[in-house]
Amino acid sequence: MNQITQTTQLNSVEHILASGTGILDFAIEDESAYRTWEGTEDSDWSIEDIESVENADEDRFVMYPRGAYFRCEIDADRGVVRCWCEE
Repeated sequence: MNQITQTTQLNSVEHILASGTGILDFAIEDESAYRTWEGTEDSDWSIEDIESVENADEDRFVMYPRGAYFRCEIDADRGVVRCWCEE
């Protein structure tokens, strides 16, 4: 697990594993480990262009992009995450 502690931009995000407690794990193409952002239950995160969601009724769920990948911007200082697809 690679902890995200600084403002960063992630490209080629294959899927996002999320929890109701505000933790987001990003699966990046060609990387073997998730990159993890630890928010809180009331964190400000927005994921657009979702094709499908697995395990939506459980505490942990996986979001898959409508396009090939998500692109995500994470503002670690403000606790804001925005993801979308660029097609």
